This record gives sequence, C-alpha cells and structure tokens, in this order.
Amino acid sequence: MELYQEVEAPKKSKTTMIIGICIAVLLIMTFAIIFGIIYLKGSVMKITIDKQQNNEIEKIIYITEEDGQKLYFPIRAMAKYLNYEDYRGDYKIKSEDSTKCYVKNEYETAMFTKNSDILIKTRGDSDYEYVTLDEKVFEKDGELYTTPHGIEKAFNTSIQYDLEKKRISIFTMQYLNEIYASALKINIDDNNNSESERLSEEFSDKKAIFEEMMIIIKDNKYGVISADTGKPILELKYEEIRYLPATSDFLVKSDGKYGIIGKDASSKVKTVYDDIKIMDNQEGLYLVKQNDLYGVINTNGKIIIGIEYKQIGVNSEQYKQNGVENQYVLLDGIIPIENSENLWGIFNVKGEKIKDFEFEKVGCDQTKESNLYPAVVIPSYKILVVGKDKHYNLITSSGEELIPSYILDSVYMKTNTETGENNFYMTYNGNEKTINVEEWLTSIGR
Repeated sequence: MELYQEVEAPKKSKTTMIIGICIAVLLIMTFAIIFGIIYLKGSVMKITIDKQQNNEIEKIIYITEEDGQKLYFPIRAMAKYLNYEDYRGDYKIKSEDSTKCYVKNEYETAMFTKNSDILIKTRGDSDYEYVTLDEKVFEKDGELYTTPHGIEKAFNTSIQYDLEKKRISIFTMQYLNEIYASALKINIDDNNNSESERLSEEFSDKKAIFEEMMIIIKDNKYGVISADTGKPILELKYEEIRYLPATSDFLVKSDGKYGIIGKDASSKVKTVYDDIKIMDNQEGLYLVKQNDLYGVINTNGKIIIGIEYKQIGVNSEQYKQNGVENQYVLLDGIIPIENSENLWGIFNVKGEKIKDFEFEKVGCDQTKESNLYPAVVIPSYKILVVGKDKHYNLITSSGEELIPSYILDSVYMKTNTETGENNFYMTYNGNEKTINVEEWLTSIGR
C-alpha cells in the first residue's frame, strides 16, 4: 500500500496542475476576447450629424494614406444624408454628364465639376458665388469625391474630424443657429412679436453662423451680434441687413440706400446706392444701381464701370440651357452692357472696353425649331454670339470677329437626349444652310 500511495501522490498533483493550466488558458482567452471586442469597437469610425449617429456614412467615405490620411466624401451619396437633391448635367435628365454633380435645396444650387477646384453656387437668378476648394474634385468608381471643405461649402455644414480617434462630426447650419440662439435666448422665428430679438429667417443670412455671427431683428431694425458672446457687431439700427456669403460682408440699408460693411464693422462701400448685387466674388465686383442706371464697383467702392447704363448682363433664364451661371460675367471675364440707345458693348472685368456699342443683341433668341435652345456663348471655345441688322456673328473674348460680315440667321444649341451631348449649330442663307459650329471652329484652327 505504501508503494501504491507513493505512486498515486504525484498523479494527483499533475492533474491539479493540468486543471490550473486549463483555467489559466481559459482566462487568457476570455480577456483576449474582451479586449478584442473593445479594440474592434474602438476602431469603428463614429460619425454623427447634429450629434445623431449615422453608421451608413462610414461605408461610403474614402480615406487615403498618401501624404498622411486624407478624408473624402462621395458628393451624390452625401446629398441624401443632408436633405439635398442631386442630379447630373446642366439640365437634369435631359443632359446627363458624369463630369458634373449638382446638389440643391429650395434655396440654392451648388455645382461640382470633375478635376476642378471651383464650386459654383447660385441663389435665384442673380446671386452668384464662386468658391475655391482646397482640393480638386476627383472621380472614383463612378462617383465624384470632395474634401470636408467641399461638403461644408456645398451643403452649408461645419465638419470636425479626427481620423486617429475615428470621429467625424457634421453640424448643419440650422442646428448651429438653433443651438446658439437657444444659449443666447433669441427667438428662432418671428412669432409675430417684433419687440423680442429674433434671428433673420433668410437662408443666406443664417450662413453668418459659420463666422460666429448672427443677424438679429428687433422692432423692425436689423443688427449683427457675436454668436459666442451675444455682443453687438453692428448696432440694431439698420432698415435691412443681408449677409454676403461669398465675401463674409454685410449688405446694409440705411435711409433707403445700400452700402457694404465688413465683418469687422468697417465701411467698405458707402450707403449711397439704390441697389447692390454681387457680380463676381472672385474679381470682387458689385453691380450697383443709381437713378435707374447701372454700373460696376469693386469691393473698396471704386467705380470700375460708370453708373450710366441701361442694363448690365444678359437674361440668364433665357440662356440657362446654354450653361450661363453668371448673367453678368460671361466666359469668365467679359461683361455685356446695354447703353441708353439700346446698343450693346463688351467690357472686361477690369472695366476696359473690348467692343464699342455696336450690337443690337448679345445672344441669339431665335432658332430653326422650337425644341432647340438659343445660344449666347460657345463655352469650350470662349466664343460670344452677337447680333446686328437682324443677323449674327461670333466674336472671341478679346473682341475678334470670326466671320467677315453678319450673315448668320441663327446660332443655337441642340442636346442629344440619349447621350446628353450638346452641339452648337449656325444657319445662314435664309436658314437653308446649317453648319456645326465646333467642327467649323476646328477647321479654321480655333
């Protein structure tokens, strides 16, 4: 028995050891699983819109490792999460164009273009904004992508992100205004109470929040306050204040006249005009009206084109299908102007006269068929359509006439509804002869 006991003792000790090892292994595995879950959970990108989590956006963002991590959003896909409509091409389904993406709400439209760092925004028929993006728009797998800066400008949002901590926070303009207004005890809407301070309800005015400013109204007087402190930036004394997103300035009205005040409260344009509109924020040009006549000034109030003309710019609605985004400045640098004798001349953005007042029209308003679109520009070739003696000609942006005499009966654009391709045509000899404009320009070396 003693021999048996001597043999059995070590067997019992070995079994205990094995059990202990198994328990230890199980504990290690359990902790590994727990820590693994924690790690995986922490590695998932957390994305919020107005502090509401949105896990869907993580699936569509693109993060590059080149030159450090960079974040990109697919433009069309983001539209639905930010309550915008998106479409391709200049004319929706009539002209699909994979190189362009439009996003819009009821107030404004923003246009992205592949390989371009210029975002074009339009509000109504005469309000234009050109935004230079921090990087060019690019295509990946059939989608157009832009940086957070592009999303901010197009969709009126503020984006904060930390890719190392895997956090992206998107704040809409409406949300930010509500948060700051609530903190300062300012009414969001009118509520028919003119005695209390309330926010301006104008869409463009609300964009001042991105500069940490808010336009407020009380007793039918307008002012501007700091969104952080509530302290006044512009006193509550103006008949009207409108925020100019393109320049971050304020259009103000006092004693029935308009002027421009900077966000630092400095006077940029004196309040002496009957009306002021932004013509081109890239060039810093404003359209001004005085005594029913129009002229052009710059951001410092200097007169660039004298205030003596009947009309500046063309009818953008008439030439919308022709891709006219800015009715005042065509082909990125020329300004059509009509004088008191109903004749048109051409100026550049420096105020220099390119062509004297010799045209009856700028743009063609007649076509062979009702389903064709009148043309004012041939964009790819920087060509302008002008009319004289009930006929038309083509001139360059420098004023060179391409045809010896005014013999064209019409110049128009036709869109292929199947491919979305646009082609320009000109007719002559009583509309009997038709020539493809682009082919002709190529044949003469343009």
